[in-house]
Amino acid sequence: MSLNAQQNKTGRTDLSVGQFKEYLTKNPATPLIDVRTSEEFTADHLQNAINISVNDPNFDTKISKFDKTETVMVYCRSGHRSVTASDKLLQLGFISIFNLEKGINSWRTAGEQTVK
Repeated sequence: MSLNAQQNKTGRTDLSVGQFKEYLTKNPATPLIDVRTSEEFTADHLQNAINISVNDPNFDTKISKFDKTETVMVYCRSGHRSVTASDKLLQLGFISIFNLEKGINSWRTAGEQTVK
């Protein structure tokens, strides 16, 4: 798939809502990680997302169960925590991280569905 996104030198690629949705649709087995708090996740989240809060003291341990050589997708509320999570993932050896630009807020604004 040809993404019109800039992959920066760190291995994180920031995707628009359309790009994020297109990749998820074509690659449904890709881990989708919501790095918000459990309370935020319970309120609503993207379908098939796994909640691992970036502020969880066990974040590194929990995230390490995923294959570091495969793409993982991350999002938060507005895009800040997912960038922090991406940095942590890169430090742990992950090589391909797709980040939802402006988080779930942009997803909702675009009229996309969330689940509870």
